[in-house]
Amino acid sequence: MKKRILALLLALALALTVFVGCQGGGGDSDDLPVLRVAVMPFYISVPIGFIIDNEMDIANGFRIEPIMFPTGAPMNEAIASDAFDVATIGGAFVFGVANQGNRVIANHIDGTGGNEIWAFRDSELATVQGHNPDFPNVLGSPETVAGLQLAQTTGTTSQFLMNHWMEAIGVSDTDVSIVHMDFAQVFQAFRAEQVDVASLTSPYCFQTDPDTMIRVADLKDLNQNLYEVIAITDRAYNNEEIRELIPTFLRVLFEANDLLESCDEIKFEAVRKWYDDNGTSASDDDIRGEMALKPFITTEVARNSTMGAFEVAFAEFMVQQELLEPDRVEVVRGNVTSVFLDKALR
Repeated sequence: MKKRILALLLALALALTVFVGCQGGGGDSDDLPVLRVAVMPFYISVPIGFIIDNEMDIANGFRIEPIMFPTGAPMNEAIASDAFDVATIGGAFVFGVANQGNRVIANHIDGTGGNEIWAFRDSELATVQGHNPDFPNVLGSPETVAGLQLAQTTGTTSQFLMNHWMEAIGVSDTDVSIVHMDFAQVFQAFRAEQVDVASLTSPYCFQTDPDTMIRVADLKDLNQNLYEVIAITDRAYNNEEIRELIPTFLRVLFEANDLLESCDEIKFEAVRKWYDDNGTSASDDDIRGEMALKPFITTEVARNSTMGAFEVAFAEFMVQQELLEPDRVEVVRGNVTSVFLDKALR
């Protein structure tokens, strides 16, 4: 089975390479222009790994240099040091876009699924469902959550989820104790029962123990949508050579997404390899669960989508949390551009 999957993967990649090769790609990869892409060891960056593994970048006349970061927040910290050109980034995109001149140039993953609040089954909050009738599937109430310790990854979609849950059940920051940790640390602290409630992203939300733990809410329960985005730094945006590369990069990215979404086994092998190569722990069931919840956005979907609504809504949320100044919302609105994507997909 594995040999058949790999053969299919190679055949599809070869077919794409032949197609783009006829358009003038290829050549000595050492002489090709380089695009430095900030990545994470998670699902968000799987398409980049797929492109590199199958030399889709080289076939299209450029070379991707992946720059690894543990989360999106350190990516923003690295902008000033000119560490990368574009990034695969989640909710942390908003700070680089609002404060450092980054632009969002594409949404490449529907990341609504795989973001979940978890608690322990013996917690009192698990006994209350639908406290707010607008959110009938959500667990918890002010009385059952007050005084608890909550863990999140601040400045990311983890915080976005946690805050929407607290707002839905009528809990404020002063009612609870919030602990700020990286994604993996949040899960580790929750599993060790060092915190009462955890905002977990995939694959960690798939590694919970259903016998002792219970899902409190997810983004769909809270009527929220979420996208993983591609952002370009201000320096790269104003570099003519890099600007010329970006439409090709985006076209290849969505071609990779098309291939990954065309066959579950190809997609599974790509995710599995990316996780194994980068030390991310996830079972095969975890990966398949993540695949089902977080589709890669295809060329067709991208062509029929409008950018900006999610990015502005996320910025407004950060203003509500007093993590952005109110005037930054319009900055974010102005720093979402489809100019490269329009060129890539026309």
